Amino acid sequence: MRDQLLTKDNPRVVVIQKLYAHHLNKETAMTFPKHRYKKFIKDVVIGTIERRELILEIMNKDLKDDINENKTDILVKLIIMSAIYEFMYMH
Repeated sequence: MRDQLLTKDNPRVVVIQKLYAHHLNKETAMTFPKHRYKKFIKDVVIGTIERRELILEIMNKDLKDDINENKTDILVKLIIMSAIYEFMYMH
């Protein structure tokens, strides 16, 4: 039970959930409910979406041997994309 609470409150889990929801339906309005790390979550989600093309270029150039565009699961790609965004743009 405690592990479920920790997972649900983990800001990076929330980031991936938001990115996955956006991937499934880009027209849905994105909301960010109250959370201890709301600013972090919002910055990473919106930043990853806004810089998607640049991040994909980096992935295609530097990870082309490790990630197959057609075979790699979308959740893995979203995790990598958000991590690249954090490395490049977050303090």
